[in-house]
Amino acid sequence: MNKEYLDWIKIDEAVWTLKDEILKDFTPDMIVGVARGGLIPAVRLSHISNNILMRVVDVKFYKDVEKRREKPNIMVPLTDKIDNLNVLIVDDVADTGKTLMAIKEHLSNKNAKEIRIAVIAKKSHSIIDPDYYVFETDKWIIFPWEKIPISRGNGVIR
Repeated sequence: MNKEYLDWIKIDEAVWTLKDEILKDFTPDMIVGVARGGLIPAVRLSHISNNILMRVVDVKFYKDVEKRREKPNIMVPLTDKIDNLNVLIVDDVADTGKTLMAIKEHLSNKNAKEIRIAVIAKKSHSIIDPDYYVFETDKWIIFPWEKIPISRGNGVIR
């Protein structure tokens, strides 16, 4: 499997780039970070965008690398009232797009005014096309906050 390693510098540059592009044509009232991978980009984006209100939605889809559940399951939903608010969903990657689709549907049912999606990276096979993304790749992305496989001797330690 081809892997792409993104370091902290690339992530910070990506978040600043997202901020600049997002704020050109959208003013979010709330950022919803997708736990776990989207939390660091969401917090950083909130901080550099005048501390936009940020909340978290926890969704479980992956069991392990390339091993998914049948469908995404929202474990911790958004409980805030978001009637007529502009909401920005932030995640690390749009892989299959199913997680982002589930969250967007969840927020739509809560009557958000407008919902947009921002991710660090997008895969070509994603069923959802994020409104904002920095990288496009079909490699397995390893973000700096994730466990990196270490090679040792004849095998890999995890």
